[in-house]
Amino acid sequence: MFEKIISAHFKRPSGLLGLFTANLMEKGNWRNYEVLLKELNPTAGDEILEIGYGPGIGISMLAKTCDFCIIHGIDFSKLMFKKAYKRNREYIDQKKVKLALGDFVEVTSDASTYDKIFCVNVIYFWDDLHKPFKKIRSLLKTGGLFCFYMAHRDFLIKKKSADEVFNKYSIEEVLEALKSEQFEPVSYSYDKGYYVKAKK
Repeated sequence: MFEKIISAHFKRPSGLLGLFTANLMEKGNWRNYEVLLKELNPTAGDEILEIGYGPGIGISMLAKTCDFCIIHGIDFSKLMFKKAYKRNREYIDQKKVKLALGDFVEVTSDASTYDKIFCVNVIYFWDDLHKPFKKIRSLLKTGGLFCFYMAHRDFLIKKKSADEVFNKYSIEEVLEALKSEQFEPVSYSYDKGYYVKAKK
């Protein structure tokens, strides 16, 4: 029962349990961000979006290493917005980072805005992959990249208490959904999960 409650907070952390979940995210996602941001290969002048920034680790890492980039983020947890804002306050004041609170799938956004979009441990919270993938493609400039990390399906299947929280997509399902939305998945590799890079 406790594991199921914690799993629910991975989707939208709130309250004291949300703080506990945020600490787990920080410890568990460092390596994923390190690998993913190398795949993202940010360059000066890039406009970059993170979907579901959580406590703001990835945005902070990116802001430290990419000069003259503008880094945007959207997350629908008020708690994560506050933590990410605090972590990235310096970069926000420099207008290098812009954080938004809202549901990525539902919020209205301008087309062809970003050079690169990324997310870590987010896609299993989408009940339908096609709608967010279609939106991501519309937000990317021509030739833009969408990079993400997802855990192996077998790992999620072991979490029986999380059945109502996670959509347990296989890598094959995800790649097929990307292709159906006219992405070109250019690479993926296994490391307790998959790092996927798709080109518009």
